[in-house]
Amino acid sequence: MKLSILIMIQAVTCLALGIAFTLYAPLMMAFFAVPDALDSPLAYWQVAAFARMFGVALLGIGLLLLAVRGFVDDLAPNSRRGILSALLLANLLGAIVAVTQQQSVWQTAAGWMAVLLYTVFFICYAIAYGQSQKKDGLKST
Repeated sequence: MKLSILIMIQAVTCLALGIAFTLYAPLMMAFFAVPDALDSPLAYWQVAAFARMFGVALLGIGLLLLAVRGFVDDLAPNSRRGILSALLLANLLGAIVAVTQQQSVWQTAAGWMAVLLYTVFFICYAIAYGQSQKKDGLKST
């Protein structure tokens, strides 16, 4: 799969989830069973505000990925590997955080979906990184 297609898939995923968290934060929080864990209405709306900020961050990442996907296949090898490394690390960290939150806090089907999304993107970017090194004639270090 071309790197630009993989980036486009993640961009669309980020944009869709960004819209959902920004516009429907209480609904998205319900998927992760957050309302059940909060005792006061004030805490609930503070967490909802944070969920909306998370949505805006996802929108920003999605828009940035949309911009990058247009030229990533034509970049110099070092630049392309830099972008791949950043996406690889971001999705690895996302998977680690999602697993820890799923086990200790969420314990919901939506939590497992978050783990799955980050893990699948991590694996795909790891494969793309390996293919990039092979294509560019570099050995793994």
